[in-house]
Amino acid sequence: MQVRKMAAATPVSWMVVLLFASAPGVSAGSDEAERMVCDAALTYDFSPGIADPHWVGTLGGCALAGATIEFWEKPDNYIVGGTEHFFEKMLITIGDDTIKGDNAGVWNFATFKFRANGWVTEATGNWAYLVGYKMHEMGYTTPFPPPEGVYQVHATAAMWLDAP
Repeated sequence: MQVRKMAAATPVSWMVVLLFASAPGVSAGSDEAERMVCDAALTYDFSPGIADPHWVGTLGGCALAGATIEFWEKPDNYIVGGTEHFFEKMLITIGDDTIKGDNAGVWNFATFKFRANGWVTEATGNWAYLVGYKMHEMGYTTPFPPPEGVYQVHATAAMWLDAP
């Protein structure tokens, strides 16, 4: 019995050591510079006559609160089973400054949940330091396709930017 406890304790000990060894070395108080967490409410309007249908929304809950965020889907999207794999260009506009990026993600037809990851590729003004930051999103959309006669899909998301 004693041998079994020791045998089990060794792998557990190594897992704890590896967990802490792989944790990023961020000093206390630097979270603001290392991560920016925002929430977003988005709408995709595909009404007849819309020249450039894409996701449009507003960011909140972070330093970018009030900024407009937009996503344009690239033609590379594909579907496997009940999952859409999507690729997008992103643009955040806050005053005269812009933040641009690319992401790739998955969206589930049954749950309407999505996750995406990407990078900030360009940024101007006060936000230039975000170039190279990793971008992550997760959230859900209203059902698609929507009921007949409805031409908007809404999404709620959490987005965070992590320092490279």
